[in-house]
Amino acid sequence: MKLTQITSAQLHEIARLVQEKESLLKRVSEINRRLQYLPADGGGRARATNARGRIPGRRGRRPGKLKAAVLDALAAAGSEGLSVKELSEKLGVKANNLYSWFYTTGKKVPHLVKSPEGKYIYTPIPVEKGEQQASTSA
Repeated sequence: MKLTQITSAQLHEIARLVQEKESLLKRVSEINRRLQYLPADGGGRARATNARGRIPGRRGRRPGKLKAAVLDALAAAGSEGLSVKELSEKLGVKANNLYSWFYTTGKKVPHLVKSPEGKYIYTPIPVEKGEQQASTSA
């Protein structure tokens, strides 16, 4: 069949078939994506990992890492404290993430206060050797 001999009805049929094919390919791709998250042995739920052994979509999640970094930076700043913007630049973390952290986790941390100037100050109480040994032996 030559292109010059195609009727409009045949052209519409070709277009409909191409759309149907694209739709089916999209479904197959979705099914393949879902299959890769099923466990190979058939028992329980497992997640597929990439070449580095990491679960896709879980990039950068390490519980407690942000808390430790924030408290270390604030302790180093001393009684002067740091603003969220300064802390964001120092840690390389988005400011909105820090605002969220202070609103949720930060308000539970003892000895972490916000100054009237908007700076956060963390003054951990140093543990003396006698107290540290008593708490570890208990």
